[in-house]
Amino acid sequence: MPFDKVGKSIKETHQITTQDYLNNDNLIRIINKISKLGVGNKAVFCRWLRLGFMEGVQALVFPDGSVTLTDWSSEIDPLVHDLINNGIAVLNDKGFVEIPYMMTLADRIDLGLACDLDDDSFPMDDEVIYPSPMVMRVPYSKEAIEESYDDLVRSTASAIRRFDHYLGGKIIHVGINVKSLGIMNSVVFRNPIDILVITSNKYLIAHRVLDPSRTVHRGLSALEGYLMDGMDYAVLIHKYTHYEVHVDTFNKIVSRPYVRDAGFAVVPSEFDYIMFFKWPRYNSVMMRSQSVVGKRSLIGNVVNFMLNTR
Repeated sequence: MPFDKVGKSIKETHQITTQDYLNNDNLIRIINKISKLGVGNKAVFCRWLRLGFMEGVQALVFPDGSVTLTDWSSEIDPLVHDLINNGIAVLNDKGFVEIPYMMTLADRIDLGLACDLDDDSFPMDDEVIYPSPMVMRVPYSKEAIEESYDDLVRSTASAIRRFDHYLGGKIIHVGINVKSLGIMNSVVFRNPIDILVITSNKYLIAHRVLDPSRTVHRGLSALEGYLMDGMDYAVLIHKYTHYEVHVDTFNKIVSRPYVRDAGFAVVPSEFDYIMFFKWPRYNSVMMRSQSVVGKRSLIGNVVNFMLNTR
């Protein structure tokens, strides 16, 4: 589809400061700003927020969930201008559009207060969504990579370790092939966690990593297990094969309620960036299942003990 260059040449006067962007007062203002979007634009934007994806754009995404649009289709141009006009986004001096913390807003605000409840956020049975990859560049490192790049899990973990922050928190631990946590009264997971990231805000981010060209499995059952085991976030990572294959996996995730909170990303052979097709959402199972809440509490106690004895 053609991209509208004229729309991005218009200089807007609205500016957003990110200082204290996520305090309660500003989050209330964000809710009000979203509610003022045009009906059609609001439906599209709210769908993106709820499911954690974008369409018709070329985008960079950052570990804190902020998004920078470097190009977009003519169909998306009215939405982009609406976001800028309402102070949700800002046009920088390069003509790119920055949306601070966009991918984390659904976990920070009640979208029901800003979005229409009947806005068809969730896909229909026969609908196919073509998500735009959101590129997260892996920081350059002068340090030698200890793991062999023949091992997809270890290579992906090495790439993640290069980030200071990841999915909103400072990385304090990255574990590989985690089957349990703790020594006494250990917590055993129903599915081994290929990569477990623990952040400074005590979030547990479980990753399932696989090469879809080498197996018929896509990793959805592992995602379900991670969420039922009380992980805060679950992310499926595939080695890049073909866009159509990844579109199929994305649509499988968003069409299945039991794994819809999970994120989905792909990595190239060079591991110099991670392409997110879907940003993860906080595990909503913990709002519906007391047993999952109990397991998360037990895991939290084990993690606190481990971190305090390091």
